[in-house]
Amino acid sequence: MGLVVMSGMLSFSCIDKTFDMESLSTKMELFSESMDFPIGKTTIYLDSVISGLDADTTVLRVENGVYVFRYAGSMDMSGLTNELSGFSLEPMTGVSGKVNMFDATGLSTPYDIPPMVYSYNGSASITLPTFSTNLITVDSVVLKNTFMQIRLGNTGLGGTKLSESIQATFTAQGNGAVYYVDGEEKTTWTVRMGETKQVEIRKLRLTGGTGSLTLNEAVTMSILTAGDVTAEQPVQTTLDYTITMSPVDFDVVYGKVNYELNNTPLDPINFDALGDLLGDNDVLSFYNPTIKVTTTGNLGVPVDINLNMSTTNSTTGNTASLTNTILKMQPASAPGETKVNNFVIDNRNGTDDLFKINPDRINMGYSVKTDLNTTNNHFIAKNSTLSMDYAMEIPLQFGSDLNLNISQTMDSPVGDLGILDDQDDLVLGLSLNVSNRIPLGLRVQLTALNEDSVDLFTAMSETIAAAPVDPLTGKATGVSETTTSIDLTSTQINLLKQTKQFRVGFVITAAGQGSYVSVQQDDYIDIKVGLKTEGGLIIDPSNLSTDE
Repeated sequence: MGLVVMSGMLSFSCIDKTFDMESLSTKMELFSESMDFPIGKTTIYLDSVISGLDADTTVLRVENGVYVFRYAGSMDMSGLTNELSGFSLEPMTGVSGKVNMFDATGLSTPYDIPPMVYSYNGSASITLPTFSTNLITVDSVVLKNTFMQIRLGNTGLGGTKLSESIQATFTAQGNGAVYYVDGEEKTTWTVRMGETKQVEIRKLRLTGGTGSLTLNEAVTMSILTAGDVTAEQPVQTTLDYTITMSPVDFDVVYGKVNYELNNTPLDPINFDALGDLLGDNDVLSFYNPTIKVTTTGNLGVPVDINLNMSTTNSTTGNTASLTNTILKMQPASAPGETKVNNFVIDNRNGTDDLFKINPDRINMGYSVKTDLNTTNNHFIAKNSTLSMDYAMEIPLQFGSDLNLNISQTMDSPVGDLGILDDQDDLVLGLSLNVSNRIPLGLRVQLTALNEDSVDLFTAMSETIAAAPVDPLTGKATGVSETTTSIDLTSTQINLLKQTKQFRVGFVITAAGQGSYVSVQQDDYIDIKVGLKTEGGLIIDPSNLSTDE
């Protein structure tokens, strides 16, 4: 304005060559004194940042004041249970035989056998199948609805009181089976001539046995009166017996189970957690993601479950996998028991390393193998059940190696800076007064970009101190105050004339905060921004176009 006034006055005055305006410089220096004045402030609550993420609200939740990503599902164990429940026992084959009684060879028949008590002995042997298959080596079985029927007959005998006079007592030998007659456990039972006796077999023991059931037979013929029993033919008379077996059904089979199910994949999980906030070189260091696995069932078989879990970064192709994830499932101790096994897989198995590659997909699968090294026998119940559920929890608890670079690009808010002349000693900057209640340290970074989006320069603040934390929980316990600035040198200010965009970024770390920090819903950061200058700002209005 002063130059305009002076040129107007001179146009009406005598022009002295001593004051030739054409040789006068048009450059001006503004703000020659140092200045620092506020230009704005903002408070950022972490809840507003997290809620703005593109994450499924059924996955992201708050537990005990800490954000947690939670994924849950089940693993199909029907392959194992169907294999076990579909197990069946081979049928047992019956047997028939005879016991020699009164020898009527050479006698004139019919012949009345003299009254007295006659005793004869014999035995019956029922061969047992092994019952074993490729699935199980059977030791013993608990049966249900499994019967043997014993019926007596004879050869060469008759008489008015034949059925009343002759009976056979069967005595089980050894402990190869448990027998019940009329609902009571018995080792001895009696069958009369012409009678059919039903004997229930409730248990068979195979280990160390002879592979057969032996029944000793004590046959008694008690004749009170001549004619009660007669020899009808001149032959060796016999008591004939027939033992038939019903189909075999079972409640429980004991033995060694040998079963293996190869890797069974589950549907992958798309992990968009922090989404576009992550860069290729960032380290997303979750301190202790956990995977909780629960098995529930009546399976009497110890099982090794190998949980196969890995993550993939589809951009970089990097992968990471868990280690030492064989879960030893303990069996039910009795057929009527439901056994619950709980497992926790955490950073001791490398769960923290799964996410340091900034994955976008979580892959899960499992394989199953029965544990044959145990000393106890396994058992299979008739209706075996087993379910396996998992829950993967990723709390926003960050390890000390966390390193995130979050930025946003914006158009230059100051437009064309062609009016700026070359600066000699100007220092221009933004002063930052920060109250930080987030347990993470950060630095603010400002990058200038030209019209081709090429970096011209980068200026960065000092570290803004993280909030103090509770060493046991990692949660913020107070507020840290930091005063810092982002300063532009004269050289950088000169490059502003080429700047079309700015990229404003935050470098976030958890270093120096102990083992881990926990991010809470009510954490916040309060930033007051001021403008400061040192030295004079040199401008040249002659660089403005006539339109300006």
